[in-house]
Amino acid sequence: MQKIMGERNKHGLGRTIPAEVKRIVRKRCGFGCVRCGLALYDYEHFDPDFKDALTHDENGITLLCMQCNQKRNRGVLSVETVREANKHPKCLSDGFASETFDFGTKSMTVIVASHEFIDCCTLIAINDFPVLSIRPPENIGEPYRLSGRFADETGEITLAIKDNVWAAGADNWDVECVGPRIIIKNGPRRVALKIKSEPPHRIIIEQLNMQFDGIALRAENEKFEISFDGKNWTSFVGGGVAGCNVGIDLRNR
Repeated sequence: MQKIMGERNKHGLGRTIPAEVKRIVRKRCGFGCVRCGLALYDYEHFDPDFKDALTHDENGITLLCMQCNQKRNRGVLSVETVREANKHPKCLSDGFASETFDFGTKSMTVIVASHEFIDCCTLIAINDFPVLSIRPPENIGEPYRLSGRFADETGEITLAIKDNVWAAGADNWDVECVGPRIIIKNGPRRVALKIKSEPPHRIIIEQLNMQFDGIALRAENEKFEISFDGKNWTSFVGGGVAGCNVGIDLRNR
């Protein structure tokens, strides 16, 4: 069991796990807690515990959500149970890791690079498909509901959102949750999606490299670009759309 201690254990091993070891652990675990499948996780040394570890061995590290990690720290979750879950991660059996965005009861703002969508029903539609949409609460006191579908540059779905619940496929090359950000890559230094939540009323798509139904979308820094042939790009810098049914309607048919 990993006890609270200083920055180094009794063998002098620091707490910082090398980035490549983390990526290997994330991929092996399906990008979420091996017990419950939640996509917000901690890295847990279980074989051996961190206090006894000589190295950051990828085979002895797993992913546990904050609740499961607390159970380990409190001694109510055994290493045997963690070891078994590590052999059969829930995210791999389900095919995805999932979590829920925290949105409130007021209208939402979505920012793509520097382009703002305020109080829009369908933010982006491609060939009549709502790639990103927001619906009002079903009942008083319930949150606004965000739904969407993101893909990489080849058209493979990387992240799906349904009524604020997001799911990242276990077949992605890498999915990393860092603070309020979800970062999905389809190769070294190849970011397919970087999305940041600012609860309860705002979400920012900071980086995007996506192809959906023959139309490509790119977003990075202040620039939001669209292409119908993958060669010629139309740029949107600044500005926004407010109070409309469909913000951007794209068609190549």
